[in-house]
Amino acid sequence: MSDPAAFLFLGQQDTLDAGVLDMQRAMRVVSDALCMLESGQCIQPFKVVLRDEENVQSEERGRFNGLCASIKGESPAVGIKWIGSFPANRKSGLPRASAIVILNSPVTGLPIAIMDGTLISAMRTAAITALGARHLAPRKSRKAAVIGGGVQARTQILGLFTALPELEEIAVFCRRRSQADALRLECQSRFGAPVALAESATAAMADADVVVPITTAVEPLIHAVDVKPGALTIQMSGHECDFDVVRRCDKIVTDNWEAMKHRGIITPAIMHAQGLLEDDDLHATLGEVILGRKPGRESQGERIHFAHMGMGVEDVALAASVYRSACDLGIGQRIRLWDVPFWY
Repeated sequence: MSDPAAFLFLGQQDTLDAGVLDMQRAMRVVSDALCMLESGQCIQPFKVVLRDEENVQSEERGRFNGLCASIKGESPAVGIKWIGSFPANRKSGLPRASAIVILNSPVTGLPIAIMDGTLISAMRTAAITALGARHLAPRKSRKAAVIGGGVQARTQILGLFTALPELEEIAVFCRRRSQADALRLECQSRFGAPVALAESATAAMADADVVVPITTAVEPLIHAVDVKPGALTIQMSGHECDFDVVRRCDKIVTDNWEAMKHRGIITPAIMHAQGLLEDDDLHATLGEVILGRKPGRESQGERIHFAHMGMGVEDVALAASVYRSACDLGIGQRIRLWDVPFWY
């Protein structure tokens, strides 16, 4: 019988050794999680956001998000991700985002794992993008555009190239040239991705079949006039797209519309709050598309906008998968909460 007072600690290298960068695995796990959520086999409250003022502008000074979920089914999992985002960290040579994931026993509620969640968070976000690209991108997509050059850009590129291996070019624009060069070299050598640098966001998007902004911008930098007819735009951050990007789309797909409205910072949610977008304007969730309940792309000429904010069910599902791999491989450090509980 396992020790109920012991949990597994996994640092970032442990998660790497347990295969956290396996995008195919991440896509399978996240796809299953989205389908289970759609089928009522998951419970998750809305994302908790902690910041020093109740406005989006204050997030530039830092904020914390808490995302939790309970997953039923054959491999039940319960957990929470606590992630801080402090953009100023980059000036000090520190990552903008850092995360911890806690997994608990669904039976006793005791912790079974505490693990670095930074790569888990980055990979699950990219896996959602990749699944969106797989189901919603134009057939035989040749070019994708990625706007931004941070850590998330790396996993987004990996996700795009995994979902769309026929891509001939992934054009990247980043304002910092040295950062862009480092991103290009790493993605070419690590993933074999056909990354090329663009001189502007507009140049990157020229003739792109898929457009992915991944920045901390709070003002639109993706404009409808620069988006190719029939393209897929994928949004996962704040107000990076102008309203016309969404207005001109034939289909709007989300990971979860209610969660997106609750968070309130992404373009479709802002439009809804201003009365410019109705609930009925949404075509489907990605889970509905994966399950075949709603159609994905139906023609080459369709313009589709896929917006996802990320949910606890995705974090918990991927963290649980990495945890199981670590257990199978004997990775990590066992730590005990107590020898004998003080009170019970």
